[in-house]
Amino acid sequence: MFGNGASGAPPEFDTVVRTIPGIDEEDIAPQVRKLFAMSGFRSTLIHGDTLLRQYSQRAYRPYWISEKVFPTRVLYILRQFLLARSHGLQPDWYHASALQRLLDVVMTTSDSDVDHDETLARMDVLLSDGLLQYSRNLRYGVFDPARLDPAYHLPVRRPGLREFLEPLTVPDIASYLRNIQPKETRYHTLQAALRQYRSMRLAYRWPRIPDLGVDKIEPGDTSSILPAVAHRLMLTGELFASFDPPMRGTVSVVDIATQAYRLDSTRFSRIGAIRFDTTLVRAVRRYQQRHGLLVDGIIGARTVGRMNRGIDGYIEQMEMNLERFRWQRYPEKGRYIVVNIPAFWLDAYENDDVAASMAVCVGQKRGLYFAEQLARYQRTGARRYEPKNHETPQLHGEFTHMIMNPIWHVPVSIASRELYFSALKDSSYLAKRRYKVYYRDSVVDASSIDWSEHNPYSMPFKFKQEPGAGNALGKIKFMFSNDFSIYLHDTPQQFAFRRADRAVSHGCVRIAEPMDFARYLLRGTPEWDVDRIKRTIWSGARSKPVFLHKKTPLYIDYVTAWVDRDGLLQLRDDIYRKDAMLASAFRRMDKKLRK
Repeated sequence: MFGNGASGAPPEFDTVVRTIPGIDEEDIAPQVRKLFAMSGFRSTLIHGDTLLRQYSQRAYRPYWISEKVFPTRVLYILRQFLLARSHGLQPDWYHASALQRLLDVVMTTSDSDVDHDETLARMDVLLSDGLLQYSRNLRYGVFDPARLDPAYHLPVRRPGLREFLEPLTVPDIASYLRNIQPKETRYHTLQAALRQYRSMRLAYRWPRIPDLGVDKIEPGDTSSILPAVAHRLMLTGELFASFDPPMRGTVSVVDIATQAYRLDSTRFSRIGAIRFDTTLVRAVRRYQQRHGLLVDGIIGARTVGRMNRGIDGYIEQMEMNLERFRWQRYPEKGRYIVVNIPAFWLDAYENDDVAASMAVCVGQKRGLYFAEQLARYQRTGARRYEPKNHETPQLHGEFTHMIMNPIWHVPVSIASRELYFSALKDSSYLAKRRYKVYYRDSVVDASSIDWSEHNPYSMPFKFKQEPGAGNALGKIKFMFSNDFSIYLHDTPQQFAFRRADRAVSHGCVRIAEPMDFARYLLRGTPEWDVDRIKRTIWSGARSKPVFLHKKTPLYIDYVTAWVDRDGLLQLRDDIYRKDAMLASAFRRMDKKLRK
């Protein structure tokens, strides 16, 4: 045990490097007071005002420096700061370099006449400041996601004053720092992947793959770029994966010519090209699956473009997702559902086992010029300039009921942007697709309306689509508590599930297997099962609700890098540019803290 009032050294530091005799806390305290009176020093602290209050309450006595535990306690804390890189954090955010310099001064100066009190005082305050920041970052994340991203509505844990000050009050700082380390499996496995990619960056070149020169390379073709493709697939583990899976480390010898010659599928031809046959095709398919691309075993522009992404980009992507994992922890037991937006995928869990899994479609991504269009709309107030924002928000709620044969109440934005112009082109469009038009709560004949006389952004009409074939919500929708009218639903547009990029909806989540999902949700609801659901749908019962006896939590989340249950690193496109937004926030903070 060791801590603020303990005298024992931690087991990690049984061997003391060098002790400094004559350290007196009473001599250090006046130096601490002087430091807080210096505006230049105060400006280097992240939590200067808080620390001033805390130190003044203890007569400016040091927290970490005493003759009995110096330098073991300082070394232990500093080591934790230096290990911050394993969490995607920078040690200098916690004054690591400054602390190392101060420690060097104290430990290497042998002149007994040198007064180290000011140096030790500075060290103590920087340790306290770093600990407050490190603890907060590791336990709750560097940023408050709700403040960073207006579309983030998942539950967020933020520290109260007691939790924030805990590093300064715990009796055993070593135990405290061990206990605050994230413990989730998904966090640890992504840390391992991050370590691997950092090692790869140091050990291997990451050469650019030349342009295709053709539209695509199909099985059986030969191409001069295939050696470079094989090199990349060996580095990332898809080629020769049968004996070197990606998460167990890459192949130790990356000698493409030698390794390739050993396999019939990658024999070099006289013109220096490789034939694209079975082994290499399988490796390409594995790469496409791990990156969320269309798994067709064909090398096209998108596959080569993904391979040409620099390794630094993947490292940063993993660091951003470690931050997300610090924000959000899923339940350890019970039932819950996760929709991962960039993966276009839903997993339903039962005590940490996957009980159901299926593809989903999510909201369309914003246009490239969304910010400029939004500024114009805000400046003019004209609805015709309002940019489309169909991105699915990150939400948390509980499923309460499902509705069979649902009616679709068309949102105003869709009516003005889509239905109006379809009706303008074809007067029978609405009737053919079972839409009813309402004027002041009364149904009107859509064919009698001269749509050209109305402004699409100020129409006096409302639209509802009746249940049945072609209904945009399909045969069943799943309702959960949220403030954004978002729900999960069936869809008649099944072709979208054959796409790799399934950001196609207006914001709600379309699911590929609604009956399998209904079966999962109905567990614990007596008298209802999938067969009864199907009979009710076939009967044509109008908007029949089924209330669930057992509410199930839902998390609509955004994760672009994770390690799956087979130990494979999965990487996805940053479809809503949230990785980029978070990385930009990290760079701004890094610049601020390094001033």
